[in-house]
Amino acid sequence: MSPRSYQMGRRLASRNETRARILEAVRQSLSDESSTELSMEAVARRADVSRLTIYYHFGSRAGLLEALYDYLATRGNMERMAEVFQESNLSTAVSKMVSTFVGFWSADPAVMRRLRAMAHLDAEIGKGIRARDNRRPRIAREILKRSADHSRRKDAQIEAADVLGMLTSFETYDALSRTGRTRDEIVAKLTRLAQCVTSQILTSSTESSPRR
Repeated sequence: MSPRSYQMGRRLASRNETRARILEAVRQSLSDESSTELSMEAVARRADVSRLTIYYHFGSRAGLLEALYDYLATRGNMERMAEVFQESNLSTAVSKMVSTFVGFWSADPAVMRRLRAMAHLDAEIGKGIRARDNRRPRIAREILKRSADHSRRKDAQIEAADVLGMLTSFETYDALSRTGRTRDEIVAKLTRLAQCVTSQILTSSTESSPRR
């Protein structure tokens, strides 16, 4: 390896380390109940960097929040969602979707709870949360579309997707988690509900469709 390549490699590693330290500082700030703000100054103090360093890596507060959502997704193993789209069997796809989202929420529940509380007061955070919440029904519609037969009405698929989106929401997970249920118990309960309701909606749609 040439000296130039070595130096470039070290600089890249240093940038990645600093970026990760900043994102972890944001995550810790959100999980710390004694912390009352998510300002650039507060993040800089916790990460032991300057505000300019944060702007250098993320461009803006909005850019920092976008990177945070991606960071949380990585921590929550959201890459497993690829398995959902690869699954042709609807029942298995629904099970994997439920398991993936419960795993995501359970990775950082305190952070998720705090972000959602802050979303009511902070327009930037609220925009990011809504954008990501809207993905769940779209994911559900996609797996329903991939496994649908032509006798199922489109409106029934949309209804089933909305139900799946609700059952895989953080609010649903959090309500069950607060009752003392374990992650596996939550996955099992939501999977049963999701498969039951989805099957009922789609079967009813098929039976009520006019015969040709």
